[in-house]
Amino acid sequence: MATQAQTLANRMNAHASTGPTSPEGKAASSRNATRHGLSAAFQVLPHESREEFEELQGAYNSEFNPQGTHESFLVGEMIQARWKLARIQRLEAAAFEQILTEPGSADEPDSRILNTLSRSSNALDRLQRYAAAANRAYNSAHRQLIQTRAAAKKDVDKSAQSFIQQYLNTQKRAESAPVQNEAKPAARPSENLALRL
Repeated sequence: MATQAQTLANRMNAHASTGPTSPEGKAASSRNATRHGLSAAFQVLPHESREEFEELQGAYNSEFNPQGTHESFLVGEMIQARWKLARIQRLEAAAFEQILTEPGSADEPDSRILNTLSRSSNALDRLQRYAAAANRAYNSAHRQLIQTRAAAKKDVDKSAQSFIQQYLNTQKRAESAPVQNEAKPAARPSENLALRL
């Protein structure tokens, strides 16, 4: 836990920080998160196929058929995470290709990969972290979608049970209620004669 002096120093430093001030600095800062598109707000990168992304969207929307805004959001999260996973796999393959074709490296492919991985922080480490984050996002959205649907089904089941119970109670009341203004059976012709005599 930070001491009171540290908290005060942090606040003073935060007030002193103004961020980039020149137009070039502001433009560079605005592009910080989109260098690789793995941790930024989601977007299909210019070199990626918009058509493939729309096909993926169509497939997920057909499979999960989201109902309402919340389910649409969750399916959208799954689509974005799936797209990021494909991007990461593509970048990982490119990183391995780059390692294996690097001039002056060992002849044996696994040795080249091991040499590169043993260096300090590299692209493959970052790709693995981004892949783990995308997997968590996908699984979280999928889990929430399933929970949302289960809750909605439970509500429908509760409503149906309530309706059935009300219907049965109404039927019981109708059967047990005394019949009023019951019509008397018509007199038999012989009784009619006896009454007249």
